[in-house]
Amino acid sequence: MQCYTELLPPMGVTHAISVAFTSATARNLVVARTSLLQIFSLIETPARHDDLSEDTESSTTKLVLEREYDLPGIVTDLSRVSVMNTKSGGEAILLAFRNAKLSLIEWDHERHGISTISIHYYERDELAHSPWVPDFSSCGSILSVDPSSRCALFNFGVRNLAILPFHQAGDDLIMDDYEANIEKEDVERASELNNDTDMMTKDDASYQTPYASSFVLPLTALDPSLLHPISFAFLYEYREPTFGILYSQIATSNALIYERKDVVYYAVFTLDLEQRASTTLLSIPRLPSDLFKVVALPPPVGGALLIGSNELVHVDQSGKTNAVGVNEFARQLSGFSMTDQSDLALRLEGCTVERLGSDNGDLVLALNTGNLALVRFKLDGRSVSGISVLLLPAQNGGNLLGSSASCSAFLGDGKVFLGSEDADSLLLNGSLSSGIKRPSTQLEHFSDEQANVSDEELIEDDAYEDDLYSSAPAVPHDTPHASIPRVSSGLYNFQVHDRLLNTGPLRDVVLGKSHTTTMQEEDPAPVDNPDTLELVAAQGSDRSGGLVILKREIDPVPISSVKTDSAEFAWSLEVAHGPARSDKRESRCYVIVSKSQSLDKEESEVFLADGQDLSPFKAPEFNPNADLTIEAGTIANATRVVQILKSEVRSYDSDLGLAQIYPIWDEDTSEECTAVSASFSDPYIAILRDDHNLLLLQADASGDLDEVDLADDFKSTKWQSCCLYDDNSGVFTASSENQPEGGMLLFMLSQESKLFIFRLADQKLLNVIDSVDHLQPILSSETPRRSYTRENLKEFVVANLGDSQFTSPYLVLRTENDDLVIYRPFVVCKKTEGSSSSLRFFKERNYSAPKSSSDYPNVLQDRKLRPRPLRILQDVSGLNAIFMPGESASFVFRMSSSAPHVFRVRGDFTRSMSEFQSVLPGGQRAFVYVDSEHAVQISHLPLETHFNYSWTIRRVPLKEQVDYVTYSSSSEKYVLGTSMREEFRLPDDDELHPEWGGEVISLPPEIEHGSLKLLSPDTWSVIDSYPFGPEERVMAVKNIDLEVSENTHERRGLIVVGTSIVKGEDVPARGCLYVFEAIKVVPDPENPALDRKLKLIGKEPVKGAVTALSGIGGQGFLIVAQGQKCIVRGLKEDGSLLPVAFMDTQCYVSVVKELRGTGMFMIGDAMKGLWFAGYSEEPYKITLFGKDSDYLDVVAADFLPDGKRLYMLVADGECNLHILQYDPEDPKSSNGDRLLNRSKFHTGHFASTATLLPRAAPESGSAKSDADMDMDMDLDRDSSYQVLVTSQTGSIALVTPVSEESYRRLSALQSQLTTTLEHACGLNPRVFRAVESDGTVGRGMLDGNLLRRWLDLGEQRKQEIAHRVGGEKWEIRFDLASLDGLGYL
Repeated sequence: MQCYTELLPPMGVTHAISVAFTSATARNLVVARTSLLQIFSLIETPARHDDLSEDTESSTTKLVLEREYDLPGIVTDLSRVSVMNTKSGGEAILLAFRNAKLSLIEWDHERHGISTISIHYYERDELAHSPWVPDFSSCGSILSVDPSSRCALFNFGVRNLAILPFHQAGDDLIMDDYEANIEKEDVERASELNNDTDMMTKDDASYQTPYASSFVLPLTALDPSLLHPISFAFLYEYREPTFGILYSQIATSNALIYERKDVVYYAVFTLDLEQRASTTLLSIPRLPSDLFKVVALPPPVGGALLIGSNELVHVDQSGKTNAVGVNEFARQLSGFSMTDQSDLALRLEGCTVERLGSDNGDLVLALNTGNLALVRFKLDGRSVSGISVLLLPAQNGGNLLGSSASCSAFLGDGKVFLGSEDADSLLLNGSLSSGIKRPSTQLEHFSDEQANVSDEELIEDDAYEDDLYSSAPAVPHDTPHASIPRVSSGLYNFQVHDRLLNTGPLRDVVLGKSHTTTMQEEDPAPVDNPDTLELVAAQGSDRSGGLVILKREIDPVPISSVKTDSAEFAWSLEVAHGPARSDKRESRCYVIVSKSQSLDKEESEVFLADGQDLSPFKAPEFNPNADLTIEAGTIANATRVVQILKSEVRSYDSDLGLAQIYPIWDEDTSEECTAVSASFSDPYIAILRDDHNLLLLQADASGDLDEVDLADDFKSTKWQSCCLYDDNSGVFTASSENQPEGGMLLFMLSQESKLFIFRLADQKLLNVIDSVDHLQPILSSETPRRSYTRENLKEFVVANLGDSQFTSPYLVLRTENDDLVIYRPFVVCKKTEGSSSSLRFFKERNYSAPKSSSDYPNVLQDRKLRPRPLRILQDVSGLNAIFMPGESASFVFRMSSSAPHVFRVRGDFTRSMSEFQSVLPGGQRAFVYVDSEHAVQISHLPLETHFNYSWTIRRVPLKEQVDYVTYSSSSEKYVLGTSMREEFRLPDDDELHPEWGGEVISLPPEIEHGSLKLLSPDTWSVIDSYPFGPEERVMAVKNIDLEVSENTHERRGLIVVGTSIVKGEDVPARGCLYVFEAIKVVPDPENPALDRKLKLIGKEPVKGAVTALSGIGGQGFLIVAQGQKCIVRGLKEDGSLLPVAFMDTQCYVSVVKELRGTGMFMIGDAMKGLWFAGYSEEPYKITLFGKDSDYLDVVAADFLPDGKRLYMLVADGECNLHILQYDPEDPKSSNGDRLLNRSKFHTGHFASTATLLPRAAPESGSAKSDADMDMDMDLDRDSSYQVLVTSQTGSIALVTPVSEESYRRLSALQSQLTTTLEHACGLNPRVFRAVESDGTVGRGMLDGNLLRRWLDLGEQRKQEIAHRVGGEKWEIRFDLASLDGLGYL
């Protein structure tokens, strides 16, 4: 009984399209990350000052996330579709999923999210069950939509083609009585794509959906020779839906290239949707056999671009071809006529092509190495007479992309989005630099060779061309384009405007001791956190490779501290100091600390900040009566300091001299009142009194405070909380008719949990949000249905969240249990002319559970005595944030390209926090807070840390691929196994192949060359390196506790490296075992971090590649998977590795892991399944216990002990997780010889590692202090472990054992959520996960992603579902919190 929970979503971008999705005029980018769908808006923002230069523009384009959805399916393609009458008025999106599914979605502006129009399944038995055709899951699929959105083609399986027609305005598919003279108003009404259903007749069934009935045809129905389809795409400028397809009549093969040379065909078919027929327009035979993709080109070029591994071929509408070869193999492997640009030496496998604009038809070509190139066409009017390729130099941005691109999207105005699965996805802006001339060598490629084409390629356009092609305006003959060949001169300069963070693929992962570097010059050494660990992973490919440091909580970097007694609160205030008329006025930064003396008395101590140092400042007039300070801030353009005391308001000048006292009392009854909370926004101060009434003060030009007379709406309501907000975005006032947008707003939460929004300029009530305490997914002015379940709200704030370039307002509610509920406002535009827009809020996801108060006995008493309100931080390391003090101290951050996330601050208790107004060296903005020991700390956020996801992410770029990483516990350094691609040359001295010595080739194949690097976590830099031999690659790196002396039996943590030496298919692979030690050396005085070196202790060449390593037994030995054997070896004093026991294996051992300290280990074979064996030391022997009977292809595996039951988690090559159990008492196991497959679960992500980790209690932050994670593996019932699973997509997940009681409750909850919730794109989570179990002892694995969606529901819905599953809300909350774990990170 286990549960699979994703901690981090997939990050590699697989598909992207540019579409007007949220409205008819919107600029949206829709991105798919395997099973995550994200909708972005493109926002123009001013460029940062540090980015401005002569070549940069004054504005930059940012990607702002609108919504994101976890999809229960794997996206295989995206296409935009213009359909009639969408809810938003924009376009729709057609998504293709694995296993032959299509989903059509649109944007629903009423709930600010997607809405599923339809879903289409093509998993029919007669299509799938064929003895000669593989399953749909094993086949790729191709989706293409006609540019005019008349139909979509979906190729699934091998030769199945689904055709989905769409209704369009004026199309005879819409109405049978179609008339050619459609009224102009109806055409305009249909073109607006509004949601007016009056124009549809109820009798006409075709009007009920924007699509017609789809049908499936075999590809051979179009042409009997379409036996092996390669790629197809719809073409531009045709009246009827027309597509071009690449295919071959016999299968292409690189091994049979000379026998099957130029066997690829390109054909163009036009579709008759009404008759379900097709017509062949043209067919071009004998194309190069390495062509693999068709790219349709819009005007002015038109036609299609065929991409091959060695060449590019352009085919226009008449069938005329132009080709260019980009390496020397183009002419060797094909007889097709093409221009020679072999000097470029490009490899086009895995490349991506995208247009740069509509003026000249230039294309950007992203190579699989990450380099960029330009594809240019020589245009003679509308005819293409030449094609050339030009590599972009580095100074023009040719190397911005670190690895291969997986997708691309043209965003207009020279902006291109390049998505990648191996590096960050980039939003690039390309500007043509006309002052740079193209090199003459590139211009000469337009040579006379273009005239060497066949007669068939020069046939003029046929007479029936006018009936086929669209009525696009022809190019006039008197224009320069008609007679002068157009070749755009100059290069493009590419600049990065924005990026989407990607930590995938995660290749290896290890735990190490956490290090935090201080900024103090007198103490530059890192501060170790002995109780915390950090997760370090090897990520990226090629030049984007490096390390990524992942943490669940934020470790503030200390700058300075002041130890005080009984400090409770702290405020940092910046006050203008100096002459009022001075252009550059100086400022002072005060830190006000409130120290508690008794229940109703406290002392206010003032410090003056000088850089990062605090010095006491004498202010005798500052709170002389020792009253309680409720809030402190500045007004009147930071010329006055205002202190809100419990009984009065005191105003001070810049020297903290008393300027004004304003009492807090009720002017109607003349009764004394006390302040409970306050909110500042210059020039207003809102004070909430203990009688639940509001006191609103306003500062005049001189800074004096005066009370604002409030309307009756304020006085007639009892208030619970208040907040001032300066609405610069105008989102809260956009719903008001004929009123100016923006202005100072006052948000008030009544005791009936109604949120009132007032504009202070005229005290007008703008909106009332009803029943806020229901915490519905959508908050609006509409009263929800009757509900008896409410959440006790403590307070709320409205503040901007974002970075220095883009911010947006959010409503954050704090419950009585310190849960943070985050809402984002949006405006529902008016549907008709007479109706008005309305303001709504939608709930953002937040799965961060607060700490239990049982860990802090004084918390409940502290809450009653003194509330600790939410803090709005305007600038913390360049971020706008919200901070919640208390036992669950947390930041709320939001980056422009991500949703808001709650980050816990590491520590026991944070009493108060404020942003530190003094600017530190380097422009870093810090914060000041009071910790659990009553000390005032000045700290800043960790440097170079990203907050785009629910974990903090810091990347260490190394500019080379890191395949393996381990942590040396003895030296506290990280050891990396890296690889760089280098050219592979055949050995000259091979006696069996003497012809190899005379090989002359300018584009040799590449092979990975490995090296070992020692990295210091103090500076995150490489301090030593050990290169391996030619053609030698690292296959395994482990830190193993080995016995180094046979006499003293001394054991030491050493680095063991396994390598493979591969020189091609004809030479047997060899391997080598290395043993290193990170020894201590005398460091360089100028660089103290260079205090360790790698010392080679032992080396053992072996037959076969060393593919896996692990320590084993209790004597300091290791087990090595070499070739087709697993051998236990011991390190001798002479450096050799003596074998003591062995076991024969099958094909390729991918995993060897020991259940630490037991001698039991597993052997995972990439083809033959999992073996479970044991190692004994007296005598030395390996005994096989059990085998996997299903012959799983083991990619990653580890043990998962659960009490006295021993499970094994196995990840296979089909993105499935299997739970195997060793149970010799079960009759089905044949006395333990067979490992029982208890359950199967589909993740959708290709796993890379599986790591057994100790489990932390869900509400405890304690962790083991041992950095090497020595775990006690005694299998008792109190043992608790989890398996951390990383994947190639960048996702990280936990597999957690679940108790019987919790499993029953969560299983019932999962069934309820599956049937009652609306799932994105109409998909079925049960079908996607494909959970299987043995039906007896084994139980199906739970889906933690689906279970956590219960937290997104409203309180009433939560209670209803909890009662259905037979539990209480607090029980389900505890069960969900127990799935998290890993509190030591």
